[in-house]
Amino acid sequence: MSILPRSKKNALSRAAYDEFIASTTLLNRVGTRLGEDPDVHAMTDVTGFGLLGHALEIARGSNMTVRIDPSRLPYLKDARDACAKWFCHGRIGTKLESYDTSVTLPAGTPDWQRQLFCDPQTSGGLLVSCAPAHADELLKTIVAAGYPDAKNIGYVTDGKPGVHVECA
Repeated sequence: MSILPRSKKNALSRAAYDEFIASTTLLNRVGTRLGEDPDVHAMTDVTGFGLLGHALEIARGSNMTVRIDPSRLPYLKDARDACAKWFCHGRIGTKLESYDTSVTLPAGTPDWQRQLFCDPQTSGGLLVSCAPAHADELLKTIVAAGYPDAKNIGYVTDGKPGVHVECA
């Protein structure tokens, strides 16, 4: 009998399962504080539309380009391996197609990474856009509030509304 309920075909190790539960049960409490910060320009929880969908939401809402550095993304331990084995959401291709030319990925982006960029979370983290001069201080605030995996994953620039994932 599995001690890892709902892990597809027992594909997750105990450590990966524990990490998954800790991540998905960590509420976005810090969002209230960030919403009051005048240096925060936009914020959304990364849930059903995945990272690319929510970044595109920010890009369109601000009429700017969001640039993401994939090497900075804090993946869960076994996420890459699980996606490489196709333990992932089945409609990722449809999501990518719906973005049309609003989202660009580097040539040769592996399928596992495309999957994770669009993964529909039920309890994802926050995607926060802030004044560049305050990014480091804001990140320290988020980490100190109990979110040790928070990372600066990119920046916003002038340009056509869209998301550009840069080469790693």
